[in-house]
Amino acid sequence: MPALIIRRGPQAGKVIELTQDIIYIGRGAKNDLIIDDNDVSREHCQLVRVDGGYELRDLNSTNGTFVNGQRVTSARTLHGGQLIELGDMITLEYQRDLAESAPNSEDAALSARVTPIIPGDTFALVVEIGPNPRRIYTLTEDNYTLGRDLSNDIVIQDPEVSRWHLQLFRNPDGYSVKDMGSTNGTVLNGVRLTGSKPLRVYDTLELGTAVRLHYIYDTEEARNRVTVDAEPDPELASDRTEEKRDTKELIELQFARRRKTSRLGTGVNRGALVDHVFIAYAREDWEELVAPLTLALQDAGVKNWVDQYLMQGSDDWQVAIEQALHECWLMLLVLSPDALESRYVRLAFRYFINREKPVIPLAYKPVEALPTELSGLETLPYDASDPRRSYQRLIHVILDRHSQ
Repeated sequence: MPALIIRRGPQAGKVIELTQDIIYIGRGAKNDLIIDDNDVSREHCQLVRVDGGYELRDLNSTNGTFVNGQRVTSARTLHGGQLIELGDMITLEYQRDLAESAPNSEDAALSARVTPIIPGDTFALVVEIGPNPRRIYTLTEDNYTLGRDLSNDIVIQDPEVSRWHLQLFRNPDGYSVKDMGSTNGTVLNGVRLTGSKPLRVYDTLELGTAVRLHYIYDTEEARNRVTVDAEPDPELASDRTEEKRDTKELIELQFARRRKTSRLGTGVNRGALVDHVFIAYAREDWEELVAPLTLALQDAGVKNWVDQYLMQGSDDWQVAIEQALHECWLMLLVLSPDALESRYVRLAFRYFINREKPVIPLAYKPVEALPTELSGLETLPYDASDPRRSYQRLIHVILDRHSQ
């Protein structure tokens, strides 16, 4: 029987058997599956039975519906083991036949697939969401450490990953995993990891909220199973040319970038950014708009902060972004499809709005729909034929807000 397993969100670990032909999912009381979370719309998505399984349809939700990290824009046929995300905070796993999970312990009950281990098999971790999506780390050694620090065997540079986040060590049936006291924790199949737990093929590891890994057999078939639907996230993916460098060159490059970043400075002195405007934007929009905009603001005496010269995920970036969010008095949000797809941008403007700090959206490129949090804000237009006039109007609004 098909089923959904709540991996992250209210009632994590709960199994919902799917018996109806049409199943509505959302926050509202009239839905068949009610998920009480602010990231979930009142009528968020629906499952429709097709050929013994289900297809997924988004119902114009505010924060979007995703399958294995890819946004659902039309009807999407589901396959067993795929992960469904509602906004940023809810993760569901779809099982075409729940009986295949055959749980035989408390942990196995939350691991929807139990695959027999064959002695001598090679295993791997696949990055589904995070820096370098689809990156595969083959596991051949007895022990591994994984974290943000370059001294780890597996380096994943995301701000939610701790310097030394988790440890993998071989056992007779494969590998076991242990959290190393990380700040944001490790989640195994929707359940926070405590102590050491053995991994089963196709288990899912989540590090914080921004990194998700799959544990697989290192075979072509297994690789295809977990990567076929995963599309690279341009906001989190590293430059592909760097992937072609060998380990030594990459480490040298990363250290060089950190040294350069430290020389440029990050505003880490307490109180250095209290009179600055935080500019939230997609890096794809930097050259055409944001770079000349920052110069226009500076010429008008408006101090502003951008993260363009910091490597996302680096220590300097993490320290600076946290300070800027806390200290900057106003946010200028450069609206574009890329910006609203960026997890960092979404978290930034929600931080300001939740703390009732002013946000000025600038309509740089057309977007299909504004997030609910922004719908009540006055959006300033941008005229590509006369950027100077657009800058002047924006500067006037900022200075007027500052004098209030």
